[in-house]
Amino acid sequence: MTDPPEDKSRLVARLAADYLLRSLTMIGELSHGELLTGLVNLALVQANVAHLDRVSSGFDAIDKPPPDEVRRPVSVLSLSASLGLPYETTRRHVARMLATGQCVRVKGGIVVPTAIVEDARRSKMLEANLVNLRRLVRALRSAGVDMD
Repeated sequence: MTDPPEDKSRLVARLAADYLLRSLTMIGELSHGELLTGLVNLALVQANVAHLDRVSSGFDAIDKPPPDEVRRPVSVLSLSASLGLPYETTRRHVARMLATGQCVRVKGGIVVPTAIVEDARRSKMLEANLVNLRRLVRALRSAGVDMD
């Protein structure tokens, strides 16, 4: 009879928290210290391209973001619901992003254009997050966490 696998949930939680805090720091830096604006922005970018995650879209490489014509607009109401934020709070952050050119209003909602996503600061953040994610995976593996 073999011993049951060692419970490493507390270690996994610590490693995941470290990853999350590093990611939140990057998001805050990208939004000039406005963490909530950064989270709304990230959720908006994700909502615009979420439909592409279901299959290999051809836009999977780090240097090939989806073009504007495949981005789907999202309503502020939908965005606020996905984040669990009050509508008015989300609307204020989106208004701030509209005013600074981080997103645009189109028929059907709000979109973050490809040109914004390709910005050098965002590209650096994406690369840093990939390093951060690899760090998490290495730490989990070295701790003997089965990820299958």
